[in-house]
Amino acid sequence: MNSLDLIEIIESGEQFLENGDTSRAHNKFLEALKLVPNDPQMHNRLGMFEMAQGNPEKAKLYYQEACKLAPEVSRYHMRLGDSLQRLSRYEDAIQSYSRSLELEPKNAPAWNNRGFANFNIDRWNEALRCYDESMRSDPTYAVAWYNYGYTLQLSGRLNESKDFYQKAVDLDPTDKIAWNNLANVHYNQGQYERSIEIYKKSLELDMGYVIAVNNIGNALDHLHRYEESIPYHEKAIELDSTFHYAWMAKGRALTKLNRPEEGLEFIETSIELDSDDPDYYEALGRCYIELGLLDKARIILNQGLAIDGQHVPCWIALGDVNANLGNNIQSLQCYDEAVRAQDVLSRNRMRDLDWIEKGRILHEAGVVHEGLRQYNNAINVASATSRPYFRMAEVLLRDDSYDRAQEVVKKGLEVDPDSITGQKLLIQSLSPLEVNTNIDDLVSKSQGLQNLKSALGSKLVEINPSKALELLDKTIFKDIMNRVVCFKNLNDNDEALNLLKHAITLEPNNVNSWVAAGWSAYDLEKYIEADTFFESALGCDISCPDALFGKASVMKVLGKDYSYYQEALNSIDPELVI
Repeated sequence: MNSLDLIEIIESGEQFLENGDTSRAHNKFLEALKLVPNDPQMHNRLGMFEMAQGNPEKAKLYYQEACKLAPEVSRYHMRLGDSLQRLSRYEDAIQSYSRSLELEPKNAPAWNNRGFANFNIDRWNEALRCYDESMRSDPTYAVAWYNYGYTLQLSGRLNESKDFYQKAVDLDPTDKIAWNNLANVHYNQGQYERSIEIYKKSLELDMGYVIAVNNIGNALDHLHRYEESIPYHEKAIELDSTFHYAWMAKGRALTKLNRPEEGLEFIETSIELDSDDPDYYEALGRCYIELGLLDKARIILNQGLAIDGQHVPCWIALGDVNANLGNNIQSLQCYDEAVRAQDVLSRNRMRDLDWIEKGRILHEAGVVHEGLRQYNNAINVASATSRPYFRMAEVLLRDDSYDRAQEVVKKGLEVDPDSITGQKLLIQSLSPLEVNTNIDDLVSKSQGLQNLKSALGSKLVEINPSKALELLDKTIFKDIMNRVVCFKNLNDNDEALNLLKHAITLEPNNVNSWVAAGWSAYDLEKYIEADTFFESALGCDISCPDALFGKASVMKVLGKDYSYYQEALNSIDPELVI
């Protein structure tokens, strides 16, 4: 046999393979094997071909023959392990990797793949040891860094996993999955803004990467930026019309935007695509609640619980349905079931997010002290991350426990000093006087972000209106209304009225801006204009006491009969006398 003929046959097969003609490539490789039936390299080549075609059983036979013909070659044993792992024969795969490593102890891929086999049979500590050996054998082997991070992430050690994912993308910036998982860690730590930045790095590598597209939508949902999230869920559906989670997420976002009629179709579609996910039934139940169809909501939520009797969101939603129906005992029973299920979940996974969720359920059910204890549990299991501190601070602020909230926030900022969430919570916990005293330092820490400057400005409206005006935004409705108060405090009613007219154009259905404009015009003795504003306010809300009081006051000044409005006020609050 001429060796040149063999080389020509192999090269011809490789060319067919490169051109996508796998059938003719396979025939060429088999032709070459007939010429050299005892050549381990040809068996190895055919094994690699079958693995690439998704035929691990056939690949295994070729790799076994290669190992028999050349038992001293490490890579043949490693590839046999790969085929066995693809067949879910993990113990056998581990034996093959072990033989490979006996022959070549510094074989980084073999250590990594042995780690992955152990991971697949839940030997996570052994998997981590193998990944560690892989990284020690070759510190530039990005896959091992990624797998180490992934294992840490699944075991709840999020802060540690972040460093390994970061190293993986530093070594291989083209790995879109590693970027996505690095973003997932930030997402799971509640750092949604940062997660969005990193998901976008994944999309820069592949604009059609549907997982990253949808994950950005999820992060925006958590930030309550539903108008922004919907296009991402729509893009995910466009990329993969069978992606049931994206259908549900879009429907849920529409429901959150008070558009449940539109959301209903999308959530129902998600259940048609996957009827075994209780999350989808909870989303549909919430949609029916918004539509006022409480009996339907109850039926749907019970269907979700039939799939998973420990599904916490379904129990909470069912509790809310019973509360709306006036079934208070059943409502409390549902919340009890939610707490019980969450407790099991928390103790099994020992993640801060689970303890936080249990704390939220208890707190919203009115069991405040016990709820706060669960937030402390969250801090105990994840004291190296900022999320549990900030979530506990949010609860304390809602309960007006400003001093305790400030103390907790500061501990969170020690962990994550650049956190935007933490800085905003700190501002909320400070008194106006504390903000005013430390305003320069607080502004410097705001990183130039308008939402933080707005939060600072809102604290200074009464005690330092001039400084507040420097900080408040001129385009956001809430900030404009605060600017109005500033100008009133500076006795500039003309500018206050001009601003209120602008606010009305931004939100014409908001009764507060109409009422405020009415009183500003009243203070300027522009009674006819004031009357128009109060009349429009009543058009937004005919039972608004401030609008009724303003309308009656103007009519009294104009010498007109205001008894109708006085009677309307008396029916709301007898103490409101013109």
